[in-house]
Amino acid sequence: MKFSALALTFFATSASASYTATNPDAVAPMAAMGIDIDAIGDLLGEGTPEALAGAKTLYETGAASTISFQSLSTGGSPLESFSTYYGSPTYGDDYIQAAFAGGTFGDNDFSGMGADGKEQIIKKGAAYLNTYMAAIEHATAAINSCSAGDTDASALSWDKAATLFYGTDGELVYAMGQKRCGNFGTCVGEEAAVNTAIFGAFNAGQTALAAGDCDPAYATAIVQHMQIPLVQGSLRAAYKLDKEDGGEKELGYGTIFAAAILPSIDACSSADATTIAENLAPTATSTDFNAVKTAFENNYDCLGITCEQINGLVDDDGAFLPGAESCGAPAAPDAPPAPAAPAAESTSDMADTDTAAAEESSASMTGVVASAAIATAAFAMLL
Repeated sequence: MKFSALALTFFATSASASYTATNPDAVAPMAAMGIDIDAIGDLLGEGTPEALAGAKTLYETGAASTISFQSLSTGGSPLESFSTYYGSPTYGDDYIQAAFAGGTFGDNDFSGMGADGKEQIIKKGAAYLNTYMAAIEHATAAINSCSAGDTDASALSWDKAATLFYGTDGELVYAMGQKRCGNFGTCVGEEAAVNTAIFGAFNAGQTALAAGDCDPAYATAIVQHMQIPLVQGSLRAAYKLDKEDGGEKELGYGTIFAAAILPSIDACSSADATTIAENLAPTATSTDFNAVKTAFENNYDCLGITCEQINGLVDDDGAFLPGAESCGAPAAPDAPPAPAAPAAESTSDMADTDTAAAEESSASMTGVVASAAIATAAFAMLL
């Protein structure tokens, strides 16, 4: 367990990634949602109708927490762009309930999804549709309360955003960055660079709000950085489906990661959002990784993120997987040139070069926000 129940301090894997809540008692039930998300996953993993029903009850009522994942959606106020894209302010719950029932929501048809796909969509939907948006809502509320002169309400909303990001032991939105940094060479030590940046923004924002500084730059940085693992997760799923032996599991998690960020992509380019949605959908029969990669990369500037922050898919030695390089990085040749030295030395040199490139791109993710003025303007567009 990586939080102190007495002070409700969240500890990740490095000293720079921690946050102490101003209102620990008030947000403790939200922290306990991390326990519930794991329990939902355990039930879904059993793959039986009885376990599916149990997971649905837990999703709707909570257990360790008095707050349910369903309530984050049905009682929330999501960004207008998300409600508009999905045609419903309760899109998160609508989507997840359709997956439970094997029904439809919008263009998403879950009738052909088996237990593996449903496990991914429901558990990850609870985290990356409902909890992700709730964290954004509370960060937004903190800025609004500060602007209205209510410092106490601002501090509480900020604590709630941080708690929904982390959970009890890093089970909620935070978990995605930790899992994907190994796939994309964006870990710094044991911590995802993106999570270190997000914790930095939470701490700096907490200090600013307590002083009555309502500049939304830190909230913007959090929103922008939380998109990074979603893009990475979508790209990884598309690669596995197109280039490797991905199946229903990969389609399931790729679908939900894409669903969580599609409204933001659509606000930048509806054509690119359509490309991603068609390739990562419950009923997709094929996936074009190159098309998905290009569609995401077209919109990094609009999303407020960079090629270096996403990086590219890497193997165990840190070398880019063929065709999955970071945008702007030189692509691997179709076939290696004849080595001038023994093959073993040539392979080693290639691995060392790519590992160094991955480490350099990881190290570049230390800033929280490049410009407060740019961040403020971006945040205003979200409201």
